[in-house]
Amino acid sequence: MAVPDLRVLVCDDNRMMREALSLYLAGQPSVATVDTAGNVDDAIRSARRGYDVVVLDLSLGGDESGLVALEALEALQNLGIATPVLLLRSGHHLDLIARALSLGALGYCPKTVSPADLHHAMVEVAAGRASIPDEILEPLLHRLLDESRAAAASSSVLATLTVREREVLRSLAQGVPRQEIARRLGLSANTVRTHLRHLMEKLGVTSQLAAAARGRELMEASGPVADEPITTVIDLLERDPRLT
Repeated sequence: MAVPDLRVLVCDDNRMMREALSLYLAGQPSVATVDTAGNVDDAIRSARRGYDVVVLDLSLGGDESGLVALEALEALQNLGIATPVLLLRSGHHLDLIARALSLGALGYCPKTVSPADLHHAMVEVAAGRASIPDEILEPLLHRLLDESRAAAASSSVLATLTVREREVLRSLAQGVPRQEIARRLGLSANTVRTHLRHLMEKLGVTSQLAAAARGRELMEASGPVADEPITTVIDLLERDPRLT
């Protein structure tokens, strides 16, 4: 009989789903402990204690776009938490799954999968091996390849920008007003206008709005733009030792 050794963290905001998964996994011979989290903040706090695998709902917070779950993955990366992540979701969404894998997730299971198959996928991911359903493996690889090519093209464009231009573009892409960009970067309004003019020329656009949209597109392709909620979570965890 296998010695129970896997420490598992289940993150799902649906209490019934969370408890059912926890109960099932805790009964498996390979699993030593199962802890649960119902939201991103709790998941990140818990993940810092160290687990062998995190089972993460891609529709966390009822968000079908997956943004909340993607932010959780990005936060784990930014905090240097390298715990393997197995994703769960009701129904395939290749773009979302591809983005999650690019943020470090190692496996994916639809919520319709059998408990035995879920356990098998979790063990594979905990061992550092990818686990993707056969029926989506080929199209998913094509998506990841397309994303890789887009990232390379975006990096090429971003390489033409100066450090200061990239700072301005990053703020612009996050929806920061021009006056606030000047304040944050310690620049005059005229200097920011000059940077914006150069940015529009290099990006091949004719308006500040188009530059913001293009900037968001380029930065998401080359690497997700950190949103304020994630920065807040990281700051909270790093500055308040009571949360660790």
